[in-house]
Amino acid sequence: MAERPRVSTDHVLVAVRDLAEAAQKFETAYGLRALTGGRHPGVGTANMIVPLGDTYLELIAVVDPEEGRRSPTTRRITRAVEDGRTFATWAVRTDNLDALREHLLAHGLKLDPPVAGARERPDGVTLRWRSQMLVTPGDPSVLPFAIEWQAPPGQHPGRAAADHPSKARGIRTVRLGDPDPGAAEARFRTLFGDDLTVAFERAQTSGVAAVELDTPGGALTIA
Repeated sequence: MAERPRVSTDHVLVAVRDLAEAAQKFETAYGLRALTGGRHPGVGTANMIVPLGDTYLELIAVVDPEEGRRSPTTRRITRAVEDGRTFATWAVRTDNLDALREHLLAHGLKLDPPVAGARERPDGVTLRWRSQMLVTPGDPSVLPFAIEWQAPPGQHPGRAAADHPSKARGIRTVRLGDPDPGAAEARFRTLFGDDLTVAFERAQTSGVAAVELDTPGGALTIA
């Protein structure tokens, strides 16, 4: 079996109804400033970015339900908002999506083909990527999706300049909840080894329970 390519935490999706309202809340409650992201063509969603260096938080909302009525992303965000969950899902970054896909298939996951994505930044730069879903969009799961950026490292969303009052500078830990955290962690480690800084806890629904950010004063928890 080919060696699994390494992965790292890339970003966490925060599902919101209104981007401007959510951005104001994140600045007031957490000392985090969100920057305008852009629209996702053909998907019906738009985002704002909380850049954190090599990682980021993505505030994402459905802005055109008709445009995105067949989009898995739209279904994922809509379901998270309707369920009252803060987080829709999260993403891990890889430099070799095809090799990671082969590894995941070899470990029993049933995967749809990778999907190409793009959005235009306010400065006119188009960001492009490929992503691989690991579970049916909207289904509760601790598993992330995988993303392979097709852009120079300096254009990664986390690299945008933002003056956070909290001085947050990266995602420290993604806390994952599941009704059976022991079994969920065992399955997760089979797929990803110890590449990712995650913690498992008991929860009624499987998924991201909280995110801890690094700040000079210690961990800042978003839940």
